[in-house]
Amino acid sequence: MNSGLPDAVTDLATPACCGLLSPVLRRDLTDLNAQYLDLGGGTSSLGDPRFDWSEPVRQRLSGLDSGARQRMAAAPFALFRLVVPSAGPDTVGGIADLAWGMPEGGWVGRSASFAHQAAFFARRLCDSTPLAANVVLDLLPESQSVLASLRPSQLAAFAAHPGFVRPRWPRHLRFWQMLEAAARSESVIATQWAHCVGVCLLGADDGSPAPGPFVARRKPRH
Repeated sequence: MNSGLPDAVTDLATPACCGLLSPVLRRDLTDLNAQYLDLGGGTSSLGDPRFDWSEPVRQRLSGLDSGARQRMAAAPFALFRLVVPSAGPDTVGGIADLAWGMPEGGWVGRSASFAHQAAFFARRLCDSTPLAANVVLDLLPESQSVLASLRPSQLAAFAAHPGFVRPRWPRHLRFWQMLEAAARSESVIATQWAHCVGVCLLGADDGSPAPGPFVARRKPRH
């Protein structure tokens, strides 16, 4: 379907990740984003470091309906990040070393399931498209190397660690406002601009403000 935008604008508004991820990986990323927003929007997430948004951001995200949440989830980058300790496979225990009890249900069980899914999704990206792992999940080459060195049981142990999943841009209220407004309005153009801002924020410090509107600067006179 033609969006009605000029080709140059369309190219700017569709981040490089669209070419980095196959349709299947893009579908799986959307599913993970939707799970993350759903899990973080409930009261059970309060105080959980995996959903440690600032209160203004949390308020914006907690009021999403299912349709808006799904449209936000379709961003070409993860709405969460993964923190990989700088440990090699020899220093990481396996899944059998964890103090596992009976499988938990409800929100706790769903959160644990999400973390495992995110870990193995990250491993797929590291194995197939390292550049996508950097852009989509903010995984530097060192972190990718650690993930690639882990056996499945060790990767599951990583996922079970409470510090593995963290919110992305937890204090960038302006970005979340843009993404939420675009999702609620169902505007293609607003969504594309929100995605562009997200791409501009990739790798940015969480405490820095979201970029403002682009302003053309005059060249100095000679």
